[in-house]
Amino acid sequence: MLQEEQLQHFLDSAPQLAIKPSEPPVEANSLPIYSSPLDRSIDRHPLTVAPETPIAEVLALMNPMRVSCQLCSEKQKSLKNTAKRSCVIVVEDDRPIGIFTERDIVKLTTIEACAIGLTIADVMTRSPITLKQSESQDIFTAMFTLRQHSIRHLPVIDEESRLLGIITREAIHEALQPVNLLANLRCAGDVMTKEVICAPKTASALELAQLMVKNRSRCVVIVEDQIQHPQRIVPIEKYQIPIGIVTERDIVQFHALELNLSEISAADAMSWPLFCISPGDSLFCAHQEMQRHSVRRLVVTGSQGELLGVISMTSLPQVFNQSEMYGTIELLQQAVDDRAAQLHKTNELLQQEILERQRAQEALHQAHDDLKKQVEERTAQLLESNELLRRDIIKRQRVEEVLRKKQTCLKNQAEQLEETVRKLQQTQTQLVHTEKMSSLGQMIAGIAHEINNPVNFIYGNLSHTSHYIKELTQLLELYQQHYPEPVSEIREAAADMEIDFLVEDLSKIVSSMQVGTDRIRQIVLSMRNFSRSDQSNIKLVDIHEGLESTLLILQHRLKAQGGHPGIQIIKEYGDLPRIECCPGQLNQVFMNILGNGIDALDEAIQKGQWGKGNGKNSLPSIASFPTLPAITIRTEVVAGGFVAIRISDNGGGIPDDIRRQLFDPFFTTKPVGKGTGLGLSISYHLVVEKHGGRLNCVSEVGLGTEFAIEIPIVRSH
Repeated sequence: MLQEEQLQHFLDSAPQLAIKPSEPPVEANSLPIYSSPLDRSIDRHPLTVAPETPIAEVLALMNPMRVSCQLCSEKQKSLKNTAKRSCVIVVEDDRPIGIFTERDIVKLTTIEACAIGLTIADVMTRSPITLKQSESQDIFTAMFTLRQHSIRHLPVIDEESRLLGIITREAIHEALQPVNLLANLRCAGDVMTKEVICAPKTASALELAQLMVKNRSRCVVIVEDQIQHPQRIVPIEKYQIPIGIVTERDIVQFHALELNLSEISAADAMSWPLFCISPGDSLFCAHQEMQRHSVRRLVVTGSQGELLGVISMTSLPQVFNQSEMYGTIELLQQAVDDRAAQLHKTNELLQQEILERQRAQEALHQAHDDLKKQVEERTAQLLESNELLRRDIIKRQRVEEVLRKKQTCLKNQAEQLEETVRKLQQTQTQLVHTEKMSSLGQMIAGIAHEINNPVNFIYGNLSHTSHYIKELTQLLELYQQHYPEPVSEIREAAADMEIDFLVEDLSKIVSSMQVGTDRIRQIVLSMRNFSRSDQSNIKLVDIHEGLESTLLILQHRLKAQGGHPGIQIIKEYGDLPRIECCPGQLNQVFMNILGNGIDALDEAIQKGQWGKGNGKNSLPSIASFPTLPAITIRTEVVAGGFVAIRISDNGGGIPDDIRRQLFDPFFTTKPVGKGTGLGLSISYHLVVEKHGGRLNCVSEVGLGTEFAIEIPIVRSH
């Protein structure tokens, strides 16, 4: 039901679609139902002028091609530029700063002192409404913008606000082409404008322009036998006989020809012969008449030639067929089902990939166990050989010197083998840890991608939902104003629903959904930044983005829980340039160091104490800490072309004997199962060996700990 209401809103604000007879029909499933020919409706070569261009020159550029009155047909032949232009865009550095339309010319006509001597910058409409071209914008967005702001011209700009072209209602009509005019024969009387501005043929062109400005009309019909009240809207019952018509474009033409409007009568200014149709003629017939005579409006007359109304080109697309709407809904539903099937298939592939990775991890663990067993057996053999050799030495104290050298050689070989085995164990453990981190990063990236699609869909529809709620609320208020005493059944239903509370609470719910989706999008962005798969690629990176992504992932460990106080994060970011590094590897370093800081503060909290920071220690960052558990992150540019990231905590500190072993592989002070002893060792390897930087630790017992990371701004090759 919601899809039908949304589609009906688009249909009410859009012209009907048509297919040209010369083009082959498009299959229903060959294109997405939500696609629209926005590019085809953009005029890529609009009329543009500079702000200092005189108005007289602009009027000459806007001179229309077709003129039906005899007054200006001869003089127009001497003008070179006769292209139809309903507006001029004023640009500066290829960016639109104003717009000047035919209606502005008509307004200038009503001014007693003509402003022809001024420049276009003096009379243009500044800061025009524009549309930024992007993949999310379609032709319905352009139509909605034109309708919302009640304008006829919509400049299109790029991401740098440079002018690309202009969209008009006529261009949209030409791009969409009303299909129901050919398929469903409706009568002109169904869509004609019955309220028509009329004037006698004795009125002057200046009076006609004033009528257009006052009534916001684009044309005035010249009638016979209208003796008084030339400014009123003539009802159909008056049987006025139309003899001609004057439009905004005619007024623009008179300006371009530099004619005095007060001296021109309506009989001389009107366009004739007048093209008329009867109210019973079909819209298809009206469309053919407009195409044959190259006009944009026709006069509807009765059996006695009396004026009944006016039908224009923009009136034709307002009739829609209900069966076509339901057909479109079915196509939309089919497109949604196809997309859901694709997502389901993708999910199955992802599950299969996860199972394959789990099997690979199990195989890797089995290989590790086998290798460990082989190493133990070999070690036992070596120990047994050493024992036999030692016994042989005891028994043979007088063995020749050659045998003693051989024993020494064998001992050295045993030590080298043990060292090799130890390095192999270290390398293997690092590989397992690296593979886990890679798998975790890929999984986080995949989850972030899958979450991002529905969140973007919800986020994109919240603005439309809020707009629809406002329109429904306005409609409800209009009903309450015009029908203050509804029937008893409606009053009871409104009382049961608590309609006032419902309207107020609905806006709050939409706002809460907006805040929630913004939060989810920030979390997804942080997950994607942290799980960058290009760990081995060197690129220019903003260090602060990596820090913020890591903090967001660790946010759950920083919050207060029960009697456990929250951990404050104090940021003292400096003005850093972008540096050449592997962002994924640095994110892993930040995660290890921040995680160790949080562990240290948790341990101090459990003991009921931590470093207070009294300003008497050698740690500058810790000296400014508050009396609550906190972590300070300070960044700055240091001498030698390095960027320093200092991460400090006000925990219990680290003793010197432990601090000297922090970066040794497999060294940890945490209980069994809580740590591997590889976090700081891998961090030191990534910072020093991979990036050519420095990683130091400064700590004092009872005053906290500071890790200083220094990375070169430009990586040495």
